[in-house]
Parts: sequence; structure tokens; C-alpha cells
Amino acid sequence: MNLPDESVEWHPKSRWETSGKPVGGMRNMDAQNAELNAAAAGNAMSEAYVHFLQCSRQWRGFLDAMKQEFTAALPPQELRRLMVRVGRRFAQSHPLQARETLPQLQQEMNRIWSERDWGTVEIAQSDRELTINHQFSPLSAAFGAPDAEWSTGYLQGVYQQWFDTAGATGLKVETAKQSDQWGSARFRLVAA
Repeated sequence: MNLPDESVEWHPKSRWETSGKPVGGMRNMDAQNAELNAAAAGNAMSEAYVHFLQCSRQWRGFLDAMKQEFTAALPPQELRRLMVRVGRRFAQSHPLQARETLPQLQQEMNRIWSERDWGTVEIAQSDRELTINHQFSPLSAAFGAPDAEWSTGYLQGVYQQWFDTAGATGLKVETAKQSDQWGSARFRLVAA
């Protein structure tokens, strides 16, 4: 993106409107700012504000309609299996670059998540298990915390595929904590 010369006065609003009407169906910037400010409502980290940031308004209606169809057609266990498969497919389409250490693997995962605004992951290892903490995914913003039982399957599938590809055969990713209202979930890598 070419930024304007510092000597030129630039008005972002003028990029989107002429004669007070949005261009190309874009909403008035003042209305967008008012919506953002209303969502924040004095608390920059309110749940509504975080959801506003995590899920673009252009996708909300589509995702809500899709969720309604999913939940009407399939029980939660089947939806979870579906989301695990979707997550595996994403991971196959977005493979990790080969890494030698766990911190390097975590860094590579975070690179992929960061490029998509999908939060961050922290991996911790103990004598008994490997813990995968994913924070701030847009799952709750997209599908709602009440549907975390099945929507968290997406992340489970992604991590399962990535660890399988990294050579962790014979191990499985299981959910330790469903995605909460902030989009944070915890998984364990344990013996299958």
C-alpha cells in the first residue's frame, strides 16, 4: 500500500464516501466507528469488543447461518468430528516448515496463526504430557461460546495434523478445555 506523502493532508473518510453516501456499498466510516465505540462501551477488553475485533462483520451473517444449518442437521459429536476434519484439511493446506525443537515448532505455528489473525499458541512440556494452549482464536466470535463443544474440534484437527506431520505418530491431541468466550482453548498431546 502506498502511503501519502507527509506533506499531503490525507482524509481516510474521503476514500469511502462522496456526497455523504458510501461508495461501493461501504458503510459510512462514522457509523463503523460508532459501532466499534459502542462495542467497547468503556471497557477495551469487553467480550463484545473482542468479538468485534475477532470476526469481521462481512462473515458474521454467513457463519451464523452456517452454524444454524450445522446444528439443525447434526448432533454435537458429529459436528465435532466434522470440525476436526476441517481442521486437518486446513493444516494439510498450511503445512509447517520442518523444525528441530519444540520452541521452533511453536514459533512456526504462531507464524501461520499470526498471518491469519487466529491468535497464538504456547506449548508446554511436562514428564506426562505436552500441553497446547491456544489463545484468542475467533471461534467464539464466529460460532459463540455455547457451541464450543463442537467448534473447538477445528483447532484439535489442526494440531493433530501438524503433530502427525512433524513425526508424533502414535500420539493424539485431545481437548483439555473447550474454547471459552475469549477464544482460548487447551489441548494435550498424549499416547493414543
